[in-house]
Amino acid sequence: MRWRKLGHVFDPRAHRDWAGTHAQVPTVLVMQDRLRVYYADRTPEGRSFPTFLDVDRSDPTRVLALHRRAVLDHGAPGTFDDEGVMPAYAMHHQGRVWLYYSGWNRRVSVPYHNATGLAVSDDQGVTFRRAFEGPLLDRTPAEPYLAVTPWVWRGSDGDGDPWRAWYVSGLRWVEIAGRHEPVYVIKYAQSRDGVVWERPNVQCVAQRHELEAFSHPTVWFDGSTWHMWYCHRDSRDYRDGAGAYRIGYARSRDAIRFERADDEAGIDVGAQGWDDSMLCYPSVVPVDDHIYMFYNGNAFGQTGIGVAVLERAQGG
Repeated sequence: MRWRKLGHVFDPRAHRDWAGTHAQVPTVLVMQDRLRVYYADRTPEGRSFPTFLDVDRSDPTRVLALHRRAVLDHGAPGTFDDEGVMPAYAMHHQGRVWLYYSGWNRRVSVPYHNATGLAVSDDQGVTFRRAFEGPLLDRTPAEPYLAVTPWVWRGSDGDGDPWRAWYVSGLRWVEIAGRHEPVYVIKYAQSRDGVVWERPNVQCVAQRHELEAFSHPTVWFDGSTWHMWYCHRDSRDYRDGAGAYRIGYARSRDAIRFERADDEAGIDVGAQGWDDSMLCYPSVVPVDDHIYMFYNGNAFGQTGIGVAVLERAQGG
């Protein structure tokens, strides 16, 4: 499998008529006539908020509309999402749009803490309200650091399949060059309703070294194999440096234990330009006869969002 890059869809640096600075973690909702791409922008003070752009369903490089306003406000003071909100996964369910999202708090001993919340929309994803004031996924006795950015798969209604999620779980914070850096991996959860999740504390993809960190798993099931793309980095020099995020790949038969095969990811940094030092936060979505990947390039989303299409070998 190989991804063919279609283009640089959106660059927030080209839109200085509002205060935002990022287009981080693209999260795609497939609609009848368009693709709604949620992303996290940031205020000048560094507080993330979710908004979206719409692109043409038949040509995902063509932007139809920019929303610009937050679709969900920050949480009440003292809640898990009172200083930042970032989208993670969007879906249609029970006549509404569900948005799983990451909530942020700044900390004293380490830079931040985050957890996973759920918001719902009754207007096709233009505005959201919290389903709960508290998080769905947070620290537990077995996972004491964080649980965030889930990718959710819902089985067919009535067939007995559980809901599945692959999410980022913290292993530790390490001090490097006087700064605490997080080390996190991908774990598995399942549910009967998408709200209450069982978390068996299973690591899905093996680290290559103890300071490797993973983020933003995205999973596509072809009927027999679960394909996962994710981004991975070193904990040293990863801000557009030698240890910066790259997109990796793994496959599984049971959706839980994945065999890592990063050399088959099918996509890499560009020779020059907006994605020449980093690739991160992939979001893979089937649309009609195509499978698209939306992703960020350099600087964790400051240079915007690109899209690629999956090219498979004939018969594959």
